[in-house]
Order: sequence, then structure tokens, then C-alpha cells
Amino acid sequence: MGEWINPLEIALDTSEAIVKVSYLVEKFPGKGGWTYVALPELKNSKNTPFGWRQVKGRIDSYIFEKYKLMPMGNGHLFLPLNASVRKQIKKSVGDVVEVELYDDFRTIVLTEEILESLEWSGPSYRPKYEALESKNKERLAKWILDAANDRIQLQRILSLLDFLDGGPYPIKKA
Repeated sequence: MGEWINPLEIALDTSEAIVKVSYLVEKFPGKGGWTYVALPELKNSKNTPFGWRQVKGRIDSYIFEKYKLMPMGNGHLFLPLNASVRKQIKKSVGDVVEVELYDDFRTIVLTEEILESLEWSGPSYRPKYEALESKNKERLAKWILDAANDRIQLQRILSLLDFLDGGPYPIKKA
């Protein structure tokens, strides 16, 4: 078998791998139990929602990004393998997979077109948006960019403008 060339280093501008090991595919017992790869060398964080850790990388030839590692309950993390991934890599419980993971710290940002629309709406909107905490900007950007269609996206941008003018926070709490 030839030397494996890591397309992630070219395509995803990666740093040092946090994991680059072969693992056994396992399944939690019981009906509906998740299929996963245990990552005993990675501990869950108390500083992230639910102890998740966002990563990018590959499982065999399957390349992914913005994937969440989840806590196992024993202080370590696992990599869930849904049916779609297992089908693409042609692996099931008991098989061995090659896993390479990198922390994925990229944030979601508004497109330049939307940022320019903030400027067109008034000179104070873009600076007010830029002054928000990065976590808040990312949440608002995701909310706007996840709109189902252009009409809803425009409504969300208008709600953002109202918020930047001192109105209510536009995203309703769950």
C-alpha cells in the first residue's frame, strides 16, 4: 500500500493532529445503541457545552469537518459513526478504522455581502456588530445563514438591525 497523502493539510489548513491512530468500531449495548470509536486519549472538557469537542479530520477515506466528539460518561470522548458514514467507509462493528483528528476552531462569520448590507443600512451598524462578543456574532451569523430561504434571511437581517439599534435580541431562547 502506498504512502497516504493527507488531503486535510492541503484543503483544511490544519495544525498538529490531536489523534492519528487505528481504532476498533464499537456499539453501545441495547436497541438503538450508537456505533462509535472510543478515544481514550481525549478527555471531555468542562468548558464546552455538554463536554463536546469540535473536530475535523478523516475516518479512513471519509473527510469531515465541524464534527462533535461526545463524552462517554467515563471522562473520555467518543467519535459517533452514523449509518451514512459507516456506509461510505464500508465498515461495521468489529472493524478497524484509521482516524485522524484536528481541533476545528473555525467560526461561522457573515458573508461580506451581508456585512456590506449592514453598512448600507447606516454607518453605525457594522461597527456595532463587530463590537459584539465573538460567541454572540457567531450565533447571530449561524442564525442568519441557516435561514431556509432569502425572504427569511432578509427578515433575520432586519431583526439584527433592530437589535443593533437597541431592540430585543432576535434569537428566541429554546
